[in-house]
Formats: sequence, structure tokens, C-alpha cells
Amino acid sequence: MLPAQAPTKTTSRSVAAKAFFIAMVDGYDTLMIAFIAPLLAHNWGLSHPQIGAVFAAGYGGAVIGGLAMGPLGDHFGRRPMLVASLLIASAATLLCALVNTFEMLLVMRFIAGLGLGGAIPAIIAITAEFAQTGKRSGTVTMMYVGYPLGAVIGGTITSAMLHYGVSAIFAGAGLVCFAAALIAMTMPAYRVGAHSHLGSGMVKLFTAQFAEGRFLPAITLWLGLFSTLVLTYFLVSWTPSILLAEGATASTAALAPVVINLGAIAGALVTSRAINRFGPYLLNAAFALSGSLMVLVVGMLVSGTAATMVGFFLVGFLLLGAQLNFPAMTADLFPAEVRSAGGGWTAGVGRLGSIVGPLVGGYLMASDMGPRTLLSFAAIPGVIAALAVFAAARLRGKARTAEADYARD
Repeated sequence: MLPAQAPTKTTSRSVAAKAFFIAMVDGYDTLMIAFIAPLLAHNWGLSHPQIGAVFAAGYGGAVIGGLAMGPLGDHFGRRPMLVASLLIASAATLLCALVNTFEMLLVMRFIAGLGLGGAIPAIIAITAEFAQTGKRSGTVTMMYVGYPLGAVIGGTITSAMLHYGVSAIFAGAGLVCFAAALIAMTMPAYRVGAHSHLGSGMVKLFTAQFAEGRFLPAITLWLGLFSTLVLTYFLVSWTPSILLAEGATASTAALAPVVINLGAIAGALVTSRAINRFGPYLLNAAFALSGSLMVLVVGMLVSGTAATMVGFFLVGFLLLGAQLNFPAMTADLFPAEVRSAGGGWTAGVGRLGSIVGPLVGGYLMASDMGPRTLLSFAAIPGVIAALAVFAAARLRGKARTAEADYARD
């Protein structure tokens, strides 16, 4: 599917700004649940593994949402599926404010994740297709800066609202999701393009994303994003608990995920211009590898000191800065006719890492492994991510992809 009108500079910026806000909502939800986890544990008497399950329920829904809504967006249109996804997320989050059992909370968090996960491939595809020539990769990365910014805002607002209780926080988040759905309704319309025959069958649409040599680069991107999200979601979900175990104050521990996401914003701002010239692949691999090394350093320093916070900022700058370039890589790899499906499956499979990270973290936190050792082992997925992205860069040149939007050898 193609834009119904030529993407002028004004249109491109308008679309990117609206998608930016929707990405903020996803980030807001992520850090909101991390902040209220200790409150849930205290009020409901939940164990570390049960809190891990609350994290995983939302992330698991996001996996299914990305896998399902991506192809449906290519079939029925990105805007209708985007609006539907956000309305689902809004309703489920509002219902979270009313539940009073652990089991129902898991169900509602799963449904909310389903909606938010379904929104991501749509905003990536829409932003990429309305980006100006020569600026697609950078525009997509800048759009996705909304995710860590939303996480920072979500953490700040949630921290200020903790005394109002869990229900008030969920209600506020549900209203934010509804506002995002209203904004999505104003996104530009699409018309069916020359490749619309791909929508004749969902199976054909699924297989088309791997055609013309894209199978191996797609698989390596899946592995890279999966490994990155194992590490980043572990850090965002469990860093406050790790710092508390090391004797930090509650306010200092709560600050760590915010610092990580501030680093992510800085990392994305630095890379967004560079990838328009050099492409996102090798830059992303270098950032992921450097971020893994920084996790090792933080593992040796972990405490509530200023030096530790600087370390967490650099982890966010490098590791989450790399994560924020994955949407640009999917926009680069997949042609327009399968971009939503390709982005949805990459995000969906990758987000399995967002389930594994918090779940494994919950069991490791309950074991005898100390926080320093835990963080040292946590660096391994980042190294795997760097190797996978480097492989994707080599394999991408042999595939039929979107038209290159940057200089290549």
C-alpha cells in the first residue's frame, strides 16, 4: 500500500509526530508497570516470580499483537488496525483498574499488550512510507525516540501518583491510550498500490516477507532484536530491585530505569542523523557490543552511587540506542508491500525477549546469585545481538529490499 498523496515535508513531519506520541504511549506503559510492581507485591502479597508473570503477560500480549496485527495491517490498512489496537489497549488498561485478583490482572495485562504490540508495526510502516527521500531510516529512529521518552514520562508520573494507588495509575494510563487512538484516527489515508494482490491471502502475505532473499536477513534481525530485548527488559524491570538489594534508597532505585531511558533518548538522537548516511546495521552492531561491555562495568560498580547512575545512562545510550534502530532496519529490509507484516513479525518474535528477560530475572532474583554476578551474565545477550546485526548487514546486500535510503558500499 502506498500513501494517498506525495509525502511533502509537512505531511512527513505530521505523520512522524503522531507516530511519536503513539510510541510514547507504549514506553509509558512499560515503565508504569515496572514502577507499580513493588506496590502490587506489597498490596497483593505477590512473589518475585508472580511479579515477573505480570511483566510477561503484557509483553506476551505484545508478541501476539505484533505477529497478528502486522499482516492484518498490510491486508486491511494500517490506520484501521492501528486505531483498533489502541482502543483494545485502552479498554484493557482501564479494566485493570477494576480487577481485584491476580489472575484477572494477568488477563487484562495480556490484552493491553495485545493492543500496544499491534500498534508498533503500523506506526513503523506509516512513518517509513511518509518519510522524505533520503531520510527514511533517520525519521523512523527519531519517531521511535518517543518510546524511551514515554518511559521517562511514565516513570515520573507514576512515581508522583503512587500515593493515589494502583487503580488510579491504571485509569490514567487507559485514558492516555484512548487519546492515542483519537490521534491515530487523524493519520493520512492509504490507497491500494501495485502490490495489493499480496493481500489476497494471509499465508501468501506471510511468506512474501521472506521472498527474494530476505529469509536469512530477517531471521538474523529477529535474533538480534530478541537478544537485545532480553537484556533491556531485564534491566528496566529489575534494576530497581537489584539496587534495593544493594542498599540503595527506594527513590534512588526508582531513578535507575528513568536514567537508562534518558540515555536511550540521547543515543537515538546521536544515531538518527548518522544512519541516514551510513545505514543502521553496522552502527547498531557497534552500539550493542559497546552496551554489553558497559553492562559488565555496571555489574562491578552496582550501588546507589552517582558513578552507577552514569553507568546506567551509558548502558541506555548504547544498548537502548541500538534497540531504537531496529525499526529503521525493518523499514530498510522490507519493501512497502510487506513492510507492516515484516515489521510486525520482527517486533513480535523479538518481543519474546521482553518476556524471557523479566521471567528469568524473577527466578534469578529469587536464587542465591548476587546482583553483581547477575548483571555480569546479563551482558551475554547483548553480544549475541551485536553478532546477529552484523550478520544481517552482510546478508542484506543479497536480498531484494526497500530501496536503499543511505550510502552503501
